[in-house]
Amino acid sequence: MPEDNFLSNRKAALLARMTNRIRRSLDLQEILNATVIELRAFLQTDRTKVYRFDPDGHGQVIAESSARNRLPSLLGLHYPADDIPLQARALFVKARTRSIVNVGEQRIIFNSLTQPQPTIADLTLADVLEKPLEETISRPVDPCHIQYLTEMGVQSSLVVPILHQQELWGLLISHHAEPRKIDEEDLEIVQILADQVA
Repeated sequence: MPEDNFLSNRKAALLARMTNRIRRSLDLQEILNATVIELRAFLQTDRTKVYRFDPDGHGQVIAESSARNRLPSLLGLHYPADDIPLQARALFVKARTRSIVNVGEQRIIFNSLTQPQPTIADLTLADVLEKPLEETISRPVDPCHIQYLTEMGVQSSLVVPILHQQELWGLLISHHAEPRKIDEEDLEIVQILADQVA
């Protein structure tokens, strides 16, 4: 029981620090930098980053915190619009869905705020737009995405959308060089941080 209290206190302290930093600063870059530093320390992962979408759909890593000698820095890198497929973007907005990728198992789990039961399905843009959310939650990871993560040295990935005025503004991402489970409580904390940033 004392360990549970310690973890709860640690999570409450993180949220209090982040809320205070966000309220004290009007500088977006300062808020984003603090967010990735605090989140990486909290999750104890190798890299956290904020990926922002440009109006034309392209993206850029605009904030990052990385452990030394674990994963290469991606800060400042630009990505083409098709780097994150339209169906993934639509799912992030439709259900404020978070994705958790386990490279070793080659599985992606979409964790929604609405908590539907997972099923296996191939995912297309039509699926996201037309099918019930319950039918699009868990599936094999696209082999290209596995290769992409593997080439970056990533074995586990967590992606949480950052929405602004119901539009997908960006993504809060955590990468780790080893397989790693994300528990529901930690996922809730990451979601709260993403909501605070938004």
